[in-house]
Amino acid sequence: MQATPSRVTAGQVVTATGLAGALTAVWLVLLPHAPFAGGDAFHYLNMALEPKAPAETPYAFRVLTPWLAHQLGGNSYPGYNTMFRVITAAALAAAGPATYLICRRLGGTHLAGLVGVAGLLSLPGWLFNLYQPYLIDPVAMALTAWCTAAVLHGWTRVLPLLLTAAALARETTLWLVAPLYLTLRRRWIDLGTAGSVLLLMGPAILAMWAARQAQRVTGWPTVGELTAVGWKTVVDQRLTTDPVGWLALAFAASLGMWWVLGLYGRRSAGRLWWFLIPVFAQFALGADWSRFALYAFPVVVPAGVLAIWTHPARAAFLALIGIQSVAALVDVAVGGKLYLNETPPSAWIAAGLAACAVLVWHAPARWWRRGADPARAGTDEEVSPAVPAAPTAS
Repeated sequence: MQATPSRVTAGQVVTATGLAGALTAVWLVLLPHAPFAGGDAFHYLNMALEPKAPAETPYAFRVLTPWLAHQLGGNSYPGYNTMFRVITAAALAAAGPATYLICRRLGGTHLAGLVGVAGLLSLPGWLFNLYQPYLIDPVAMALTAWCTAAVLHGWTRVLPLLLTAAALARETTLWLVAPLYLTLRRRWIDLGTAGSVLLLMGPAILAMWAARQAQRVTGWPTVGELTAVGWKTVVDQRLTTDPVGWLALAFAASLGMWWVLGLYGRRSAGRLWWFLIPVFAQFALGADWSRFALYAFPVVVPAGVLAIWTHPARAAFLALIGIQSVAALVDVAVGGKLYLNETPPSAWIAAGLAACAVLVWHAPARWWRRGADPARAGTDEEVSPAVPAAPTAS
């Protein structure tokens, strides 16, 4: 039996968007802000100040967010600085309705979709982008989520535009060519689908090529050299010092218990799991594993929501999600900040909640007073996403 997507109304999308905006606004008020912009943020702020100046690669290829900050905020402080913050908050909120639409398309109810939005936008790893708002990941993640939603809904006319914008936000978007083919294929070897995917990705590839031409005067200009530097960083900083611990931290500090719930609902997401290929491929090119793992949310969170929605212990799972959603406040109370590439209290909380989720899932159904909701939010059968029609030249 397959999950049948229910009709989504404009009012429901507005509700999801309003929830995402409200949560983002609340967290902006509650969380502190990083006292300085170090690391990657330093490069992006310099690019926002003067987008036309040569910048160090690979940062120089991620032109969209700094360019928007410059265009909307000007070339003087605090204009571009303030607009970077605004763009970050807007992008994080924009990922909410995309996640909601993915949940609904996979067969989730309106309330299930809202739970997915709230659970995502309150993750400590997600909220780090509000604490340190000068990164390009919020825009890249939001566009990745909308690309995923477009694939599911068959929005072939808008998908090339989304892919192009996402590629200009972060160059690893080009790796979506593999999951796009594997998701849309009608058989393992499908030349028609391969041609369609190339047409969909063509504008993004061209835009990335054009963006790279102006930056070949500095940094590491070739793909091979960038790959070699990234791999060396991974070996030095991750693989030689407790790789298992770093991997565990990547899961705990990114989506936390959603990874466990997503695995239990893996059949609901069907072929969308191919979209995790670029997520884990990044692990070989950089040390920010928890930040990379966060890009899995368009698949993992909807799958997790659908998994719990028909489980007899749904109320218990919702309670666990609620606890994880306020764990960022523990980080602030203990350390006065949110964390990246460290082991914050919230990561330990997420690991404990994941263990609790496993126990709750396998506990006897008679332990729970109320049975599963007869209104199904998903099923255990694979749901193949809508396949967009092949683009044609006109």
